[in-house]
Amino acid sequence: MFILLTFMLGLILYLYGILSSFGVSPGSSEFYEIMTVTAIGGLVSLGLGYVSIIVFGGIASLRLVEFISRFTRAKHVVELADEKQSTLQGRVSKQVMIFAMPILIFVLSVGLAWDIHNLHDPRTSIFHSILHALDIFSKPLIAGPVLYSIEVVSVMILLVTIAGVIPSLVLPYFRRFKVTGINSGPFHTDLLINLIGFVVGLSAILTLIGLVFEVLWVGQGPSYYHYVIPVMMGLSLQYAIGIFMGRDRSEDMVEALLETYSGKRVLKGTVNIQTRGRDENSGSESSKS
Repeated sequence: MFILLTFMLGLILYLYGILSSFGVSPGSSEFYEIMTVTAIGGLVSLGLGYVSIIVFGGIASLRLVEFISRFTRAKHVVELADEKQSTLQGRVSKQVMIFAMPILIFVLSVGLAWDIHNLHDPRTSIFHSILHALDIFSKPLIAGPVLYSIEVVSVMILLVTIAGVIPSLVLPYFRRFKVTGINSGPFHTDLLINLIGFVVGLSAILTLIGLVFEVLWVGQGPSYYHYVIPVMMGLSLQYAIGIFMGRDRSEDMVEALLETYSGKRVLKGTVNIQTRGRDENSGSESSKS
């Protein structure tokens, strides 16, 4: 039911973006062509989300965390969580994750797009052509709305896919597994926090630089942002659908890998925390009595 509602919400966002941007009538051929292009982009995003959580979450996550932990000198203990004994807070947080994931992907993808827009300047030398191709906020409507939508949707799919890599990598560990970090926090929450901080921080710095050196075009808003923002939100929703469709399979793959995994930094097991000081005090008090 959630997947169906999310999919329908994505289509509504696509419809709104087209009608509020291009001025085409709902019965015109251009409307159907743009809607087809946008809907195909949504289906591609859905498929990429499914593939992403399988590849990054199910296959590569343990090896990647093992590689990172060699430099941070941290260890992570992964154990199967008993869902029957999970607390109300834990169950609520898992439900919140369903709604938070598409929002997170949308924020990250828009943040990446804004960073590219700020970096898009002739003074960026050899990177100027790449940044120009990826700058969805300043693409002019020259060749017509249909070709414009094809070019912009393809770039937005790329941005959403890049923004969805880390969420795809960490999502399998929020439900079936309990991760305990030794000399660090749990890797799945640390990765999310660091990614969000990097994107938001870079956006703030580049915006400040743009204001100081007048790199940004003063008085000129992003071209056709009424189309870009709703469609970007819809693509994020469709990408999140793909992630949740592949979540069970990725968790099964992680569980199977843990059975045969031989890494030294990521281990399967449990962590028992003992209050040694309290136990010693209670023992000394009993001996005095």
